[in-house]
Amino acid sequence: MKLQITIDIKKDDGSEGAESTVIEVNVPDFEAFTGPDTFGEVFDEYERTVLKARNEAIATASEKYLSEMAKKNRVRDSRNKRRTG
Repeated sequence: MKLQITIDIKKDDGSEGAESTVIEVNVPDFEAFTGPDTFGEVFDEYERTVLKARNEAIATASEKYLSEMAKKNRVRDSRNKRRTG
């Protein structure tokens, strides 16, 4: 089975604020949870994989967000410099 995490950063008007981030990881399928003897071990594997993927998704989305902000600030700064200089 696959678990997919998608992060979209949107502006207040609903337009894209930064490129979407999609992370996909393999997780145990339902058959892996065969009984009480293996449930804890399989769930632990699932949970660790999901938390790692979530952290990676947030870090990647934050990088994209900050990159977009830096681009916009550079454009704004160059416009201001041309007006005053």
